Amino acid sequence: MGSKAEKPPWQVRVRAADGGAVAGGGTLCANGTVLTCAHVVKQCRGPDGQGGVRVDFPFLERGSGIPAQIVLACEPDAIGGPDDVAVLRPDRIPYGAEPAPLEENAELAGHTVGAYGFPDGHPDGVWAGGRLAGRTAGGLLQFAAVSQPGHPPARGFSGSPVWDEELRAVIGMVTAVDRLAALRTAYALPVDGLRTHWPELAEPSPVRLWIHDPHGGPPRMAPLRTTGPGRHEFWIGRGDGGPREPYVLLASRPPHVVSRWHCLLACEFGQWYVESPMEQVRTYVRHPGAGGPELVPEVDRLRLYHGDTVVIRAVLSAADGQQASGCWELEFVDDRHTVR
Repeated sequence: MGSKAEKPPWQVRVRAADGGAVAGGGTLCANGTVLTCAHVVKQCRGPDGQGGVRVDFPFLERGSGIPAQIVLACEPDAIGGPDDVAVLRPDRIPYGAEPAPLEENAELAGHTVGAYGFPDGHPDGVWAGGRLAGRTAGGLLQFAAVSQPGHPPARGFSGSPVWDEELRAVIGMVTAVDRLAALRTAYALPVDGLRTHWPELAEPSPVRLWIHDPHGGPPRMAPLRTTGPGRHEFWIGRGDGGPREPYVLLASRPPHVVSRWHCLLACEFGQWYVESPMEQVRTYVRHPGAGGPELVPEVDRLRLYHGDTVVIRAVLSAADGQQASGCWELEFVDDRHTVR
C-alpha cells in the first residue's frame, strides 16, 4: 500500500452517540457524507431505534466523536445484502480528511484487496487482506483472506471501504462476512451498487471550499451546506482541542497568526459573505482577474462569489529554523452561481 492507503483519510469508525461499542466502519464521500451499512446504524440506535450516531476518523488527530445525522437507512431484505446501505452526514469534516477515490470496474477477479475494520477486541481497528474471487449472482464482490496468520474479515468490518491494490482505489463497501469463520470470506457491495442507493456518491456539495495548506498538506474539501432561507454560519479558525471547534480548522504555529475564531462564512438568503468578527484580524479576498487581494473590513463583511479565494496569513518554519510567512487559500466554489 502507498502511504495514504496505509492511513486512509477517508476511513470512518461508526459508534453509538452514547459512547457505546464500535458498530462498524464507513467511507467518506466527495459530498461530505459517509457511507456505511444499514445494520451498522441500526445497531447504534438500539432496540428502540431512538439512539444517535457518532463517527470517528481513526487516522486523523482531531477526528473523534463527531455527531452525525442519518440521511438514509434502507430496510434491507437481508443483512449484508445489496440493499444494506445507510448514509450519514457528519456535523463537521475534520482537518486532513479526504473523500475516498472510487473506481467502478467489471474486471476485478484476482485483485489483491484490503479492508480496515473493528472486530471484537480491536476498537482501534486492524487490517485484513484478501484476494477477490469475483462477483456473486446477487451482485456482491466476494473476497477471502489468503495469508496465515493474519486477521480475516470479521464482524466489525461492515461498512468499511475495500481498497484495491491494483487499481489504487476503493472498489466497494464490506457488507457481510461468511458465517463459517474457517472460510475467511467476506462480501462487499461494489461502487455501482452503492451508487444505486446514493447517486450523489462522488459528486461534491454544490457549495464548497477547497482549502490549500501552506504547510504542504494536500488540498481538502469542506462542504458548505445550507437548508432554508435563513442565516447559516461556518466559522474558520485555529483549534485547541476543546469541545467546540471551528467548522474549518487551520493549523497554526506560534506566534499565532490565525485566531481561534478568525473569520466566518455566512449565507443569507442564498448570498454568501466573508465576515471579520473582531478588530485587528486580517482576512483577505482575492477576486479572479483582480490585482491584489481585498482586505475584509474589521467587524464588517465582503460579498463572496464563485471563484473568489479567502486568504489568511500563516507562519511557516523555514529550513534554517527561521520563520517565514505564507497563506492559507480557501477557494470558494458555488456551482449554482457561476457568474459574478
